[in-house]
Amino acid sequence: MKKTIIASGVMLCTTLAFASDKQVSADATPTPSPPAPLMYLLDQAGIAKPLKDLGINLYGYIESGYFYDFSASHNEDGPTFLGYNKFKNSFILDNISLNLERAVDPTKKQFDVGFRVEGLYGADAAFIHSNGMFDDQTGRNQWDLLQAWVDVTLPGLPMRVRAGKWIELAGFENYSANIYNAFGDPARNFYSHSYSFLYAEPGTQTGVLFTYVHSPKWTFEAGFTRGWNQSTRDANNALDFLGRIIWAPSDKTSVTFVMTEGPEFPIGVGPNLPRGDNSHWWTYLDLVVTHKITDELSAGIGIDFVNAPEIPGLSGGAKRWGAVDGYLSYAVDPHFTLNTRLEWYRDAASGFSVGIPVSANFYAASFGVAIKPFPENAFLSHLLFRPEIRYDHSSKAVFDNGDKDQVMFSADALFTF
Repeated sequence: MKKTIIASGVMLCTTLAFASDKQVSADATPTPSPPAPLMYLLDQAGIAKPLKDLGINLYGYIESGYFYDFSASHNEDGPTFLGYNKFKNSFILDNISLNLERAVDPTKKQFDVGFRVEGLYGADAAFIHSNGMFDDQTGRNQWDLLQAWVDVTLPGLPMRVRAGKWIELAGFENYSANIYNAFGDPARNFYSHSYSFLYAEPGTQTGVLFTYVHSPKWTFEAGFTRGWNQSTRDANNALDFLGRIIWAPSDKTSVTFVMTEGPEFPIGVGPNLPRGDNSHWWTYLDLVVTHKITDELSAGIGIDFVNAPEIPGLSGGAKRWGAVDGYLSYAVDPHFTLNTRLEWYRDAASGFSVGIPVSANFYAASFGVAIKPFPENAFLSHLLFRPEIRYDHSSKAVFDNGDKDQVMFSADALFTF
């Protein structure tokens, strides 16, 4: 029964995502964004002008949260399978992020040079290290160089060449989506992450990426990377292919398809990894559709699929895992946005993707509200609270206390600056 309810909800989200083709009027005036507090303060101090003259922006966020497991409240170290939200019954400094960026626009068809550097400190850093970069730290709060790239745009072509390290291109919930991206508003997102984000997608990639903006509706990207979560070290010393196509038929709808192809084993980080496997190329496919049904209601669906022809140490031939996620977001008013996420994640790889000894199906339903207490205030409008309740069910007894079910409450406070 539980599986049927969750599956039906995912299908509902899928239907809603394609239910309307209405377009926003060309005369509509977008709501102006509140001033970024950090650059505003630097401007008041007379420091921001030299940066602005060079097109450079300095910004970031700070996030802290709390996580409580109703199913096993007494055990602070038991498995939750929620990755970043693993520290039970305690307040966490998730992140302090600081970005220095000069963005470039390939549609101007002129030579230009840009860059982005993002440093990260907090409990999340330990879970998103890339191989060879700050991955020898211990303790709850750690440092990481999350992103670092150089962009070059070309004269006469709507093209950008990027070289460096970036957050993976795939998924409805890539790492910074909870802050800057999905639906263009952090109030559309959850504090906790989906199984697909945690187990079926790369975290970061390092390499070279070519972006060609064919038109406002079509963008094509292709490049080569060192593999999933590999940077200054590569576990198998082989390159991956990375491609992405973005189709935006209207300003309300977006369809994104991502593919990676290459040898990925092992996908971990650190100097003591098992021998790399260059013989068996993994195929990773990702499809994300988002649609703004009305000014208040947004829907989305994310689908991930991974096929590994063989994984060293596991018998039985090809291994597969993936997920289907459905999202609904309803803005009640400027203060409150209601969010729903329904998930089905399947590991048919003897538990390889999630780190358990058996294949399993996972189902999850998350319900939350994003609260902006001061939406009209120039600075405090950047403050966001995200309480949520989440129910998880597994086909195998893998949760804490040997349970198949897990119920959790979590909440965070997020301030972008």
